[in-house]
Amino acid sequence: MLLLFFLLNDLILDIDTERMSHPLDDERFSALTIEYVAYLGQEMFAQDPMAHRRNPERAKRLAYLITLKRPRVNAAQFFATATGGPPETVETDFKSINEIVLGAMYQQQMMGMLNASKVDQEVWHRMAA
Repeated sequence: MLLLFFLLNDLILDIDTERMSHPLDDERFSALTIEYVAYLGQEMFAQDPMAHRRNPERAKRLAYLITLKRPRVNAAQFFATATGGPPETVETDFKSINEIVLGAMYQQQMMGMLNASKVDQEVWHRMAA
C-alpha cells in the first residue's frame, strides 16, 4: 500500500494510491487538463465550501486527479466566498509542500492539534494578508 498525503484546504487526506488507481486511469484521464480538474474542484466547492469534510471520498478523488496531472503538487486550496455561487468565483491555489512537513501536519491533525487557522497561516497565508 502506497499512501500519499494531500492537503486539501485545511484537511490532510491520506490517499491509498493503489486503491484509487485503476489500469485504465492513464488512458481515461490523459485528455483532462489541470485547468479542467481545477474547474471540477471549483464546482465541488461552489456547491459546498466544506465538501472536503462532508464528502472525504469525493475530496480524495479530486486530490488524486490533481496529483495525476501535477505529480509535484500535494496541496490545493479551493476558497469559496459564498455557498451556491458560480464555480468561477472559487479561488484556487496549488502548492508543493515538503513531504516531511506534510507528514508532521498529518500527525498534528490526528492528535486534534491542526486547525484551519494554523493551516491558513502556515500554508495559504490568507490570514496574514
